[in-house]
Amino acid sequence: MFNDFYHTFYYLLLIFGSVVSLILVLKVNIPFKTLCLLIIITVISELIAKYISFGLRMNNNIVYHFFVVFEYGLYCLIFHYLLKSEILSKILVYSFVCLTMGEVINTVYFQPILQSNTNILILEALLLVIWSLVLFKKLREEIDFGNILEQPVFWFNSIVLVYYTFNILIWGFHSLKIYRLERPPMIIYNINLLLSGVLYFVFSYAIILQYLKKSPKIKA
Repeated sequence: MFNDFYHTFYYLLLIFGSVVSLILVLKVNIPFKTLCLLIIITVISELIAKYISFGLRMNNNIVYHFFVVFEYGLYCLIFHYLLKSEILSKILVYSFVCLTMGEVINTVYFQPILQSNTNILILEALLLVIWSLVLFKKLREEIDFGNILEQPVFWFNSIVLVYYTFNILIWGFHSLKIYRLERPPMIIYNINLLLSGVLYFVFSYAIILQYLKKSPKIKA
C-alpha cells in the first residue's frame, strides 16, 4: 500500500479524508454528509480491494465493478441537493440507471468481472464533468458568492471538474493496454495518484469549511 511516494501520498490523504468525514459527518449539511459517506465508502472499498489482492492473492477488479455504481449514485445525490432542480434531479436518476445498466452490459459482453471496467470509469468521469459544468453554470447565474474561495461548494465542484476531466484521459490511456508494455510509461499513473490524493484533500477541506460556516460564530 505504501510502497512508494505516490501511493503513500494518495493513501495518507484518503485516510485523512476518512478521519475528517467520521468526525464531521453529523455536523455538516446533507450534501456534505453524503460527501463524507462517499469518502468512507471509498476507504472501505480500498481496504477490501487490498485484502483481496494481498491477503487472498486474487484479482480485485470485482470490487471496482460494484464501487463505481455506488460512487456515482452518491455523486448523483450530492448534485441533486446542490442543483435543487426537479428536472435535473430526474435526469440524474436517468443517468444513474444508464450507468448501472452500462456496467451490467459492459461486464457481460466487454470487460468481465475480473477485468478493469475502464469503459464505465470513462462514462462516469464524462458524466461527472458534465454535472460539474451544469452546477458551475447554476452557481454563476443564481448565487452571489462574495468571496468564492470561502464557499465549500466551489472547492467541491472545482476538484470534481479537474479530477474527472483527467480521469477520462487516464482510463482511456489504460484501455489502450500501454501498461502491458515491457517498460510502460508510468508517469500518467503517478499523476493520477497525486490527483487522487488532492481530490480527497480538497473534499476534506470543503467539508471542514462547510462545518465552520454552519457553526455559530463565537463572540469575543
